[in-house]
Amino acid sequence: MPIGLFGRRAKSMVGLDIGTSRVKLVELTAKGASIELTRAAVELTPVDAIRDGKVVQPEQVAAVIKKGLALGHFRPGEVVAAIAGQGVVVRHVQFPKMPEEELREALKWEGQKYIPFPMEEAVVDFELIHGVADPEVASMEVMLVAAQRSIVDSHLAAIELAGLRVVAVDVQPFTVLRALRYEPPGAVRPPTAGNGIVAYVDIGAGTTDIVIAEGEILRFTRIVPVGGYSFTRAIADGLGVGFEEAEQIKIDQARVYQDQSQLGMLDARSRAIAEAVLGTAREIGTEVRRSLDYHDLQLQGRRDDAAVSRVVLAGGGSVLDGLDQYLQGELGLPTTMCDPLRNISISPKVAAKLDLAKLGPMLAVGIGLALREVVD
Repeated sequence: MPIGLFGRRAKSMVGLDIGTSRVKLVELTAKGASIELTRAAVELTPVDAIRDGKVVQPEQVAAVIKKGLALGHFRPGEVVAAIAGQGVVVRHVQFPKMPEEELREALKWEGQKYIPFPMEEAVVDFELIHGVADPEVASMEVMLVAAQRSIVDSHLAAIELAGLRVVAVDVQPFTVLRALRYEPPGAVRPPTAGNGIVAYVDIGAGTTDIVIAEGEILRFTRIVPVGGYSFTRAIADGLGVGFEEAEQIKIDQARVYQDQSQLGMLDARSRAIAEAVLGTAREIGTEVRRSLDYHDLQLQGRRDDAAVSRVVLAGGGSVLDGLDQYLQGELGLPTTMCDPLRNISISPKVAAKLDLAKLGPMLAVGIGLALREVVD
């Protein structure tokens, strides 16, 4: 199953996001010019079933997928899946201008320069970004995408055990960008949306994907090994409690304080929780800042509007109370929570069953996966 950057037109499709902490299923259906969320389900992933993006317990994960299918009243059939983690790389590379067929052949010999694992153990795809149509330019920019075959195969195995057929495998940074940039025909973009350079920070349980894009053109991606579970582990270590208890404490009680003078007004336990999550928030903030600085430096002098103008947060880890305001203060940029359902209508049955205001950022990947097949 190749990694695919482009979709096909289908009336409805299910996006399946197998995350480190949760399995998310999203069904989108095309209804005229609009798209509707017709089914959705979120289930807990078995502990340690996913390691470094790889499904290491396919039977247990398949059982969770089946549970989500049943509870969400999905019809068994085709799905689009996502892969993520340190075994997935995205590189922007300059090549001499050449036909696409020649480029594909050239990548067999040149691709190893840009991939940190053997080419024979990788699934590789690419997209042409710039320079193809411009006769004055001698080179072209290529976005090279590669994933370790073992990661892809592990996801396919779990999904097939659940009785589903995978029609395409996408990489997570693309799916988030697709979900958050989607606009139906005739939609009016809110004033805050803009078309400048935006950093999308998808905080998952195991990793954080930092995606910088100009419009729909992806300019930079980086995956860092810190995420929602890092907050949980910090709480567990700080309070001396087990992981599951720490996870519940994070959900119910944790808050990131931008004004750290407020910590002195908390009781001892609340302060210990706040100090624990603050360390991880700082780490995420530092990694995002490094990525922004690197991106801006690469374009410095080439154009006047090269800097990132705002930050959008996505993923289950982003909903931690106060994290958006903390990162806004640390980065010095407007920072908002994503709303992947902004331009998607919602079935009343789904709205009545799920708290979509809370779960919305968590569904961005699944929405992006389904959109690639139901939108031209």
